[in-house]
Amino acid sequence: MRNHKLSLLFVISVFWLASCAGKSEQIAAVCGNGAVEEGEDCDPPGVGACTASCTRDTSKCGDDLCQFPENPSNCVQDCPAGVCGNELRDDGEECDGRDLGGAGCEMLGYPGGTLGCSVATCEYDVSGCTNPNCGNTLLDAGEECDSANLNGQSCEELGFDGGQLVCSNACRFDDSGCYYLSCGNGTRDAGEECENFDLGGATCSDFGFAGGILRCNENCRYDKTDCVASLCGNLILNEGEQCDGGNLGGATCASRGYHGGALACHGNCTFNESGCTNCGNGTVDAGEECDGAALGGKTCMTEGYDGGQLQCNSTCTLNESLCYNTSCGNGVLDTGEECDGANLNGASCVTLGYSGGTLACNANCTFNETSCTTNVNNCGNGLIDGGEECDGANLNSKSCSTQGFTWGGTLACNATCLFNTSQCYSSCWADRFETNNSSTSATTLTVGTRYDDLTICASDVDWFKFNRAASTNYRISAFFTGSRGDLDIEVYYNGTYIAGAYVNNDGTTPVDNEIFNMPTSFNGGATGIYHFRVYGEGTAPNNDTNQFSIQVTTY
Repeated sequence: MRNHKLSLLFVISVFWLASCAGKSEQIAAVCGNGAVEEGEDCDPPGVGACTASCTRDTSKCGDDLCQFPENPSNCVQDCPAGVCGNELRDDGEECDGRDLGGAGCEMLGYPGGTLGCSVATCEYDVSGCTNPNCGNTLLDAGEECDSANLNGQSCEELGFDGGQLVCSNACRFDDSGCYYLSCGNGTRDAGEECENFDLGGATCSDFGFAGGILRCNENCRYDKTDCVASLCGNLILNEGEQCDGGNLGGATCASRGYHGGALACHGNCTFNESGCTNCGNGTVDAGEECDGAALGGKTCMTEGYDGGQLQCNSTCTLNESLCYNTSCGNGVLDTGEECDGANLNGASCVTLGYSGGTLACNANCTFNETSCTTNVNNCGNGLIDGGEECDGANLNSKSCSTQGFTWGGTLACNATCLFNTSQCYSSCWADRFETNNSSTSATTLTVGTRYDDLTICASDVDWFKFNRAASTNYRISAFFTGSRGDLDIEVYYNGTYIAGAYVNNDGTTPVDNEIFNMPTSFNGGATGIYHFRVYGEGTAPNNDTNQFSIQVTTY
């Protein structure tokens, strides 16, 4: 391990002093402030095995992932002792996960910043520590390098076989461009962080991210480009989320206590109820001018007309189209008239908030806006108004497929309420769970959740896993259209294929979907983590391509 300028005695002393410092008053714990306070197991919520209430999610113990705040003392199944990555600083380790032994950037000689821990070596990661002298090309205290000044070091000096060593903005060596000659041989050799799809069990969460896809670059170093700080936006309902994009978890305005309307989702994965309404329940509620036959005691005369029949629009606003003034039709704008014949009083669709179109005048001297185009003022209210293709998460029941993209994808709505098809595809594409091409990188599924918009491309194999409990029947379902390609399922336990545990509806007539049932007697009732792979059969192994959905349920 690297020899950092840190006295163990100093760390212990500072940690002891900090732990013994008295508190002048008791501060209530605040879940979500990033600090683990009294009464909390973890913080922030929703990261790793931390629930929305900042307590440890015990249901995740046994899923083969050591996730904070799990450690050998509370979940030995996932976090075996003496292993780098078990969230507990064992002998010989400087740190492990969030266990930094009380150390921080300042203790290592930096003026500030956030100290991290390498998931691969359990050594301090000081890339997040700040240094005010970094960038002056001089090697100041605590710097490994500065700009082009590499202190005589190179990839070879650091133990690599070649490549280009550079200096990061934090004045630390960036060896992502260094390589080993063994890189690319299909085996993760000594010194390599990863090799192709073999990530050594590492995930984005090991580096402090909430989720995403960790990859391996061409130099066998971790590529964190597709890791994300928040799971909000992945269209999956993760813990603590009410919704995610168009995924509302089956919720509607009615289930939220409204009469109707279009429920949507905010960017922070909470419900957007601005499009929900009680309009239509026959009662004039707050914000409504009327509701059905209930006009709130209003008539054409109370609204300033000489007579006529006042009505109510479907949006619970007054409809005055059948009201009239005796002076309407003389071409002159009299009191109470918006227009009169061709006299529009200088108004147009644009002045009324539309993007264009032709404004006209009704027979009762009110504006006729039916020929006006998109109402730009209504874009963003979650409802499909005139001229809009969509509005926020309200896609008007449309999808990439309805827009002509044969390989689906994720249809979105842009800021002008028109469809955004940038994530729609006309050919096979890597879905959000790639690279799950081996059992070691299998995607963990939540029982009961359906995962849509997944793909099997040419020679592609997708691996998944879930935790099988005792005395429970499970069903693995792959939903797809057989005429586009035949997909099959094989089930594994403890890394070994279970003889006969597959579904393979081959034949001359295309068959939709594959269903595999696991009754309580399956595999002798053995419980634990089960893996299964989905792959294309075809005339040659793994030669079919198709889009599919996957779901594990109980029955």
